Amino acid sequence: MNKKNFFPIFVDLSDKNILIIGAGKVAFRKISTLLETGAYITVFAKQIKEKEITKLLFDKPNIQLIMKEVDEKSLDEIITNKYVLVIAGTDDKELNSAIVKCCNKKNILVNNITSTDDMSARFCSVIDEKDYSIGISAKGDPKKSLALKEKISDFLSNKR
Repeated sequence: MNKKNFFPIFVDLSDKNILIIGAGKVAFRKISTLLETGAYITVFAKQIKEKEITKLLFDKPNIQLIMKEVDEKSLDEIITNKYVLVIAGTDDKELNSAIVKCCNKKNILVNNITSTDDMSARFCSVIDEKDYSIGISAKGDPKKSLALKEKISDFLSNKR
């Protein structure tokens, strides 16, 4: 498979509907990041694997949980055009790939936590300062992007 050419863009997600399928550790990180945007988040999961997600349900009014088994047969019903972004956040690579295919058919942006390029939207590390924002992508390697974020942040703090 050829590597995809991702276009860097900053998007206002406030008051937008986002769907996250899965409730594990990586899904929790995505939820935490997206909650800061003011988006409305729906989490579909058979069970909550990361207990921190339960706290968010009580602390944040813009997140809801639907406890339901998600399989390939139910994707068409769950993934609707009301969502601008879907996170395939399960630990099942085949299910995440099916989520990507469903979203692609419906022209919905999708991020897949079990792949570096089987998706149409990739998260980046962000440095958000008073006068600018910097997004850093290491083409699907979060450890590399975090390391570069630290280096840039250190450089910028030494220039102040």
